[in-house]
Amino acid sequence: MTSPRRILGAAALLGLLADPAMAQTAQDGQPVLLSADSLDYNEDLGIVTARGHVELAQGSRILLADTVSYSEKTNVVTATGNVSLLEPSGEVVFADYVELTDDMRQGFVDKVRLLMTDNSRLAGAQGERVDGRYTRIERGVYSPCELCKEDPTQPPIWQIRAARVTHDQESRDVYYRDAVLEIAGIPVAYTPFFAHPDPTVERRSGFLAPGGGFGSDLGTFARLYYFFDITPSQDFTLEMTPSTEDGLLLGGEYRQRFTNGSLRLSGSATYADLTEGFGEEQRSEKKFRGHLFGSGRFNIDNEWRWGFDVQRVTDSSHLRRYDYSDEDLLTSRGFLEWFRARDYFSVNAYSFQDLRPGNEEEEPLVMPLATYGALGEPGAFLGGTWSLDGNLLALWRNDGTDTRRASSEVGWRRDFVAPIGLVTSVTGSLRGDAYWIGDLRTTGANSADAGSDSTELRLFPQGQVTMSLPLVRQAGTVQQLIEPILAFTAAPKLDSDDVPNEDSQDIEFDHTNLFLTSRFPGVDRLEGGQRVTYGLRAGFYGFGGGSSTLFLGQSYRLQRDNDFPAGSGLEGRQSDIVGRIEVTPSPWLDFSYGFRLDSETLDQRRHDVFGVVGPPEFRVSGSYIYLDRLTLEDGTATRNREELTLGVNSAFSENWSVGVSHRRDLATGGGAVSSGMMLTYQDECMTFQLIGERDFTRRSGLDTGDKVYFRLVFKNLGEFLSPALSGDVFGQGQGS
Repeated sequence: MTSPRRILGAAALLGLLADPAMAQTAQDGQPVLLSADSLDYNEDLGIVTARGHVELAQGSRILLADTVSYSEKTNVVTATGNVSLLEPSGEVVFADYVELTDDMRQGFVDKVRLLMTDNSRLAGAQGERVDGRYTRIERGVYSPCELCKEDPTQPPIWQIRAARVTHDQESRDVYYRDAVLEIAGIPVAYTPFFAHPDPTVERRSGFLAPGGGFGSDLGTFARLYYFFDITPSQDFTLEMTPSTEDGLLLGGEYRQRFTNGSLRLSGSATYADLTEGFGEEQRSEKKFRGHLFGSGRFNIDNEWRWGFDVQRVTDSSHLRRYDYSDEDLLTSRGFLEWFRARDYFSVNAYSFQDLRPGNEEEEPLVMPLATYGALGEPGAFLGGTWSLDGNLLALWRNDGTDTRRASSEVGWRRDFVAPIGLVTSVTGSLRGDAYWIGDLRTTGANSADAGSDSTELRLFPQGQVTMSLPLVRQAGTVQQLIEPILAFTAAPKLDSDDVPNEDSQDIEFDHTNLFLTSRFPGVDRLEGGQRVTYGLRAGFYGFGGGSSTLFLGQSYRLQRDNDFPAGSGLEGRQSDIVGRIEVTPSPWLDFSYGFRLDSETLDQRRHDVFGVVGPPEFRVSGSYIYLDRLTLEDGTATRNREELTLGVNSAFSENWSVGVSHRRDLATGGGAVSSGMMLTYQDECMTFQLIGERDFTRRSGLDTGDKVYFRLVFKNLGEFLSPALSGDVFGQGQGS
């Protein structure tokens, strides 16, 4: 046999089931390696035959077979016995017999099997190659699921069985004729025609999985999506939602990537009835309804970037009605930021849209909010670290108080460690604020001046010394810690009645802010005077990862007067006692308990409990929160807050799990808030969830009730969300 014949036969075989252009390259003389136990040439018949462990290699493509032959007269290449072809992409083709003719543009394969790079499998009784472009498989089966290890003859979790499967290598599409979707070997869906891109396609224009159902709000509805692949860096998804109650809603989402950032815009629009109020006061009017969400982030250079967030809606019920969002407070902003080493600068503008029912207070327009922060190197100034912060804020309202504030603060901190282990931290700060106030609304001692314009200046120095002595010892495999902590804080007393309180109304006093220099959440109110704060931290830490910790603390103010409202836990000279217990001895138990006790009676003013117990086979979780009298800034007590959430989850097998949850308002006049149930099956190629939800909350323009639907996620095919059955399915409960 001559060398050209060997090259020609090897190249022809490597072209089988591959790109015809590659096969032609091999014919033109691309190097081919051939290895076999024996090699024969029949001059009378013109047949080259390689037998025994035949291996042909061309670049990254490798063909293995028991026997390979090439006929010069008929131009036919055949391979028989354990035929396998490894493609450069990582895919492997298996067959019992292959035959290729007509310059490798026509071919036949017997009992073909294809293993893809993600372990998906495509198999069929017979296959053929047509015009060097199409690969057709008769009686084909496709599945990305692993076969059962105990019995590989069992059908996979799901598969697509079709009379014919055609792969178009130019358009990179896979077509199915008379396709049946089987789950656990049981046919569940049939379609005469089905197509999807092959695994080499990352994305392409086309319809996405639809949704729909029946609900008490929309009636019968459908949700249709079409994806537009505009360019490699931008796309658009069109949403169409026709319903019997609201007619047609159009929506969409646009996304684009830039070399220096990204842009994302989404929204919806419809002309439908807007229902407001309850019972006899309910009224309905046809209006334009819609929403616009968006975000953008853009880098100017390595230190500067700018961006924006947009969240606007025409009415308070639109987002929930169409399942876009459950947010009650929408925030829009634009910003400019600068970063350099330990320095930071930003300018922001904020606009808020409040969707909470019954809240009539006007949300301010914040423009600008400018901040600057700088932090010195450790030990650079008097052995400690200096800091500098600046702030400029302007709040604008059509009807209400307008506030402009300029602030600056310089600070310093140094830590000392004594030979006995005593850790001492010394901090000091000097803050200056200037307020320009328009139409002041106040409920304090100067309420008679409400509606006036004024200018206020304040200077606020403050210092704090904190000492702690961590005592640690090891007993076997457990490390023990006891750390007493003592702090003294000093600052002048401030009279803040003439300054509007925009950022310090929601006071949550607990163990996390006990040792802060100011327990107010913002800076419109600053905690002055002198006080002593003391606490104890203790813990047990096991080498295996388990731990138990305790924190307990309280503060004592030397002056009687303060700006904290009644019920905050800080209104007296002696604060409430705050603490937290956390116990996590093993992965099956996690418990935490935070509390605030009255300083005189030790009555519970606030506590929150969270716990998870049990193995994955039966895991119970719960949380409970109690607040004794929510108190407004003017001292008016409203109502207790008491809420309980319970959940039970069970992963009762390797693939199956079930969970139920219930949330309830235990305060006077409360009731059930929501309930849910979820049954889940999950393996390497499919996720199935049966979901039931019930919302007891009454909202203007929305019905309370139930929703039941299921969700299916097929690997490589996408997600299918069933039509949702909602409304008064199980009997309407009392709303709250």
